[in-house]
Amino acid sequence: MTAASTVKASIGRSLLIQLCIIEVVSIIFFTRIGASVLGGIMAPLWGVALPFVALADWSRVPSAPQILVAGCIAVLLLVAAMTAWLYFRSRLSAHAAFALYSLFSMAMLLGFK
Repeated sequence: MTAASTVKASIGRSLLIQLCIIEVVSIIFFTRIGASVLGGIMAPLWGVALPFVALADWSRVPSAPQILVAGCIAVLLLVAAMTAWLYFRSRLSAHAAFALYSLFSMAMLLGFK
């Protein structure tokens, strides 16, 4: 029987590999559509920064509430992935939630292009 910390470390390692693969795919995709490489690098991480951007633009931009809701959905997907990883030790759930978070973040960044 494996220890809980070994399972958590194994899932964490595979999530890190998934992040690296998503980063490479994102960079390739964003450069193919004519966006910058920087957009491809920051796309999978955009969902975490989006609520803070929306709060900063709350009074100036009329679409800030929609952006804030989309950012909160992305953060909830990331929290679901972390909960599945650290609390439930479910590899499939963690990878699925993290993949949904990454794709949602990339789609939001493409919406701003």
